[in-house]
Amino acid sequence: MKDIKYSKSYSTQEIHFTGGLRGSLTNRGWALFPASEDPDSDALVFETPEAHYIFATRECGLRHIGTCIHYRNGDNSPPMSVWEPGKRDPSNGLNAADSWRAIAHQATVAGDNLYSECATYISVCLKVSGLRLRDVSNKYRDQLNWALAERRESGAWFSNIALLDLYADFHSLVSELSSARDHLAKLAAIHAGAPDRIDSLARLEDWLEKPANLVCVNQPLITLLLSASGTAEKPNWLRRLGALRNEMLHRIPMGANKSVSGLILQDVSTSQGTIKTIRLAEPPSNNAVAKQDPDSLIEFSQLCTNLEHLCRTAQRIAKYPAEIPRFTNSTTS
Repeated sequence: MKDIKYSKSYSTQEIHFTGGLRGSLTNRGWALFPASEDPDSDALVFETPEAHYIFATRECGLRHIGTCIHYRNGDNSPPMSVWEPGKRDPSNGLNAADSWRAIAHQATVAGDNLYSECATYISVCLKVSGLRLRDVSNKYRDQLNWALAERRESGAWFSNIALLDLYADFHSLVSELSSARDHLAKLAAIHAGAPDRIDSLARLEDWLEKPANLVCVNQPLITLLLSASGTAEKPNWLRRLGALRNEMLHRIPMGANKSVSGLILQDVSTSQGTIKTIRLAEPPSNNAVAKQDPDSLIEFSQLCTNLEHLCRTAQRIAKYPAEIPRFTNSTTS
């Protein structure tokens, strides 16, 4: 391996929460911000990461979205951001995206190129969906900061041109999540010996409805997908993902959907005072708040978590192990 270079790198991490809030480690402790409209005192600081997390999730009612780790390797190298969706899988120390990349490598070593391609596609879509979730969270943070700087009134609906960027990121996010779902369905079809044309969850479900293929519903990977999907009468989260995708990409673009056409600030009472969060909302004339539960960021972050867990479970029944290649330095005398 002649193209491997060693050098110093620097990293910082940002913990993303719903509502536009962030956490990070400072020289005073773990900070949660913004906590007020005063730019000189807009953070709450906690001694331990546990106290920081408990306050954000329990007292503020925020959802932990993920952690973005920013790496910098000198002034002349591009920065790199790595999205971590949560705690890594204890079985191999990897997240789902990295596990499926490892499976792709093992499939390549075994000469199974089709399986390797599918596993690679799953990995890439999971990686990109994480980055798109990060971008959505960044837009919420920006909107919260702007609203606080302008001293917007809590509960008052408002809109601005920057919402178009937020909608674009949501569209990209739902597309990547759905692509990961369909690549996993393609892999399940391979396990079941289905024809090559079965390359999405919808086509897999249609194929399984034929009497000759009913026995394949007991194939472990297919069982896993069908359980996450549910039925038309009793839909589960994976079917909800499909419904959101079809609505946003085929029926009502998010930028034209009145139910998410603006923003409002919300007050959260805590032991440290009032914390403000931001969310998408309908105009007040449409009785917005009563209809807007959960917020789009909350729902999509939950879908991302569900897909992460689904792909982690699926990796355990893949044809190849999620083992990363190991490099050794051998010398000869």
